[in-house]
Amino acid sequence: MVYYIRFLKSAKIQAHKAGLVTVSALISITTDLGDAFLGEDVKLCATLFSVDRNLVLRQAPFLWQAGKRELLISVGPVRLDPRNPIVILGIGSTAVDTPSSNGTHADSLLDPWTVPVVISGWSTPFGGPQALLAEKLIERRFYLQAQSELRIWEETGNNIARHIW
Repeated sequence: MVYYIRFLKSAKIQAHKAGLVTVSALISITTDLGDAFLGEDVKLCATLFSVDRNLVLRQAPFLWQAGKRELLISVGPVRLDPRNPIVILGIGSTAVDTPSSNGTHADSLLDPWTVPVVISGWSTPFGGPQALLAEKLIERRFYLQAQSELRIWEETGNNIARHIW
């Protein structure tokens, strides 16, 4: 069975002293219908990307524990580029070594035997003086045949009505 990262609370930036910030989000790992939570331990990796530079700012490991219903993700402290502090927070079961041209990583659906147990989720771009909180959307990205990507947006929260089929 496949499970999905679900943002229960959108990613947000919390400012600290000396220009440092922490980015956090509250997530769950659940089925597409939200009727069951992942019942096994799984290692996760939260990746903070700089949108303007298309590079990984920081990665942090987390552990989803069997029996949990939610997990607080917090990445930082990290220093953002003051000229363009726009970031994306991605959470998945693997670390991202090299972001694609748009700064994120996609889950492969090329081989049914290697589909990940946990499908990753990506916040909308956020940051800057007006947007310390990401929009209430999560993006799914999948590699398909012929090196194409499928992108699906869903609303965040703990409500099946928000799920995009």
